[in-house]
Amino acid sequence: MTQTPKMLAVLGGTGRTGRLLIDQALVQNYSLRVLARDPSKLHRQDDRLDVVKGDATNALDIERLITGSDAVLSALGQTRGGPDDLLTRAAGLLTQQMPQQDVRRLITLVGAGVPFPGDSPKVVDRVFRALLKVLQPAVLNDAVAHAELIRASALDWTIVRGPMLTDGPAAPLLVGRVGEIRPRVTRASVAQFMLAQISRDEYIGQAPAISN
Repeated sequence: MTQTPKMLAVLGGTGRTGRLLIDQALVQNYSLRVLARDPSKLHRQDDRLDVVKGDATNALDIERLITGSDAVLSALGQTRGGPDDLLTRAAGLLTQQMPQQDVRRLITLVGAGVPFPGDSPKVVDRVFRALLKVLQPAVLNDAVAHAELIRASALDWTIVRGPMLTDGPAAPLLVGRVGEIRPRVTRASVAQFMLAQISRDEYIGQAPAISN
């Protein structure tokens, strides 16, 4: 077991999953530093929550976010009007700067359409990925490139892969590879799983797929 960190750096904290990450982390008595282009979009304030106004594609902003942090959690996702390579650029900065700041633990969220060795996709998984390639190619390509950069790094990384994200409370999880999980998972379950990895090393260097 690794020692439980005290300070978490969070990317994507204004999104629907990121908000739950913040809520659950505060319940667990973590201190947080959250990157936000528009701090007014953060859904809550707290003495243990420090907002860094900035962008995930800006090197100086990423440096300010991660300096002094014990772990980095990313729930970044594509936003309307944002760059098509948001996740890729963020991964490039994180994998470059985290070693410089002596921050090793990175936990990031991508979709289950991102492949990983050992997957055994079923027909429905192949159909879903084919649809993504047609309907949202930039989103899929960005997530795949994001994961590839992180996999190639020397960080203590975990890439959490989720299928369709839904609202609702945290529920028991099925953890495995694509082809072994179900089609949906609640955002609360994802946030709970990501936070649990901070003090665990079971999935370091792995890309677990999770569902309810």
